[in-house]
Amino acid sequence: MLVSDDDMHAVLEVLSDETSAAHRAAHEYLSDLTKTVLAELMNESDAKSATEREQWARAQPRFKEHLAKVGQMAKADYAARQRVAAANAKLEVWRTQSANARAAERVR
Repeated sequence: MLVSDDDMHAVLEVLSDETSAAHRAAHEYLSDLTKTVLAELMNESDAKSATEREQWARAQPRFKEHLAKVGQMAKADYAARQRVAAANAKLEVWRTQSANARAAERVR
């Protein structure tokens, strides 16, 4: 598999794009916010025990919507991580390919 200059241009675009970082930040922020959303909902409950308040809070549409958003951000985050990993792999292939070409030139 040869990596072309066009491939390297695409790799550099992926590696310099900040979208991946934005997806990761959003995912981490929403994940960290989960306990806060749960606590706020628990405080709205009239139940006597903490277990009942938590069960009530977890059943609320707001909490379920929050978890759905966390899931969406996780999917975007992991997809972005995969794109970066693939770009790094192509970069390593290109580096090896370039080193081999230089070594072949020295042998001649």
